[in-house]
Amino acid sequence: MTRAQKALFFSRLCLGLLSLSIGVLVLGPFQGAEEAFGLNDKEAHAIAFFALTLMLQVALPKVRRLDIALGVLAVGALIEVAQLFTGRSASVSDWLADLVGVAFATAPSFIETARGFMRGDVKPQRRLGDTKIPAKLRRSA
Repeated sequence: MTRAQKALFFSRLCLGLLSLSIGVLVLGPFQGAEEAFGLNDKEAHAIAFFALTLMLQVALPKVRRLDIALGVLAVGALIEVAQLFTGRSASVSDWLADLVGVAFATAPSFIETARGFMRGDVKPQRRLGDTKIPAKLRRSA
C-alpha cells in the first residue's frame, strides 16, 4: 500500500468516525452538550459542518467541491427534519449555521482556484458530460 493509499484510507476512517460522532450528537439526547465546551448551539453547528466539509474534501478527492458542499447542506437539512421525530427541536437557524460552516470550509479552495485562473496556472476543466459543444455555440473559425 502506497503512502497516498494509506493517507486516503486514514482520512476515510476519520471521516467515518467524525460522521458517526456528529450523527450521535445531533440526533441523540445530548441537547445542550456544546455548553460544556463553552459554545452555543449555532457555533457548534458551524464547527461540526466546517470539519465535516473539510474531511469530505480530503477523503473524496475526485468529487467536486460544490457537490460536496451541496451534499453536506442537504444532510444538514435532513438532520433538522429528523430532529422533529427524535424529540429535539428543528430550526432553520441551525441549518443556516451549518451553511456558514460549509461556506468557511469551501470558500478558500474556490478563491485559490480563482487566483490560479488569474495567474494562468489553472486551465478550466470540463466535466465528463460536457465534452460536446452544440454546433450553434461553436465559434466559426
